[in-house]
Amino acid sequence: MSTKHAKTDWTRILKLVISILASAFVGYFFQPMITKNANAVNTVVTVFSVLAGFLIALLTLIAEPTLKRAKDWQELQLMKSTIERKLLRQKILFFMYLLTLGVAISTFLIPDNMENIRVYVEITFLGLTTFVFISSFGLPGSLIDIQMERYSIEMDKSKPKVLTDIGNGDSK
Repeated sequence: MSTKHAKTDWTRILKLVISILASAFVGYFFQPMITKNANAVNTVVTVFSVLAGFLIALLTLIAEPTLKRAKDWQELQLMKSTIERKLLRQKILFFMYLLTLGVAISTFLIPDNMENIRVYVEITFLGLTTFVFISSFGLPGSLIDIQMERYSIEMDKSKPKVLTDIGNGDSK
């Protein structure tokens, strides 16, 4: 009886830890730079709004190449967990964009007499902005992977019959 063990991706875990530490550092030490700086907050809001739109487009493309590549129900079933993982990562990133935008808006809503709360919200905002920004560096790679998968599907479809037969062991 064999049991499946998920392989731990230590590189991804290391990147996550480094991102969290860098974000905490930036949030704490650079917070004074955004205090009462509406332009800085508005810039972040604009950038993350654009990134959120880009991510929605990416989410619509993720499953398409896999669905085209599958030859039958069994292959679709085998690919389901991979697609779910890809979609979950992008979904989490999208919600982090929205969370960042929400915290940005909250920086404007805190009254001037609640300076201590404002400082903590600004630290959170800057740390979250840094973390989500670092996390967004994976988006181009995801898009390239999707496009290359589409390219492979189209190549397989247009492959000459002679090459298909050789690949299947049907040489005569």
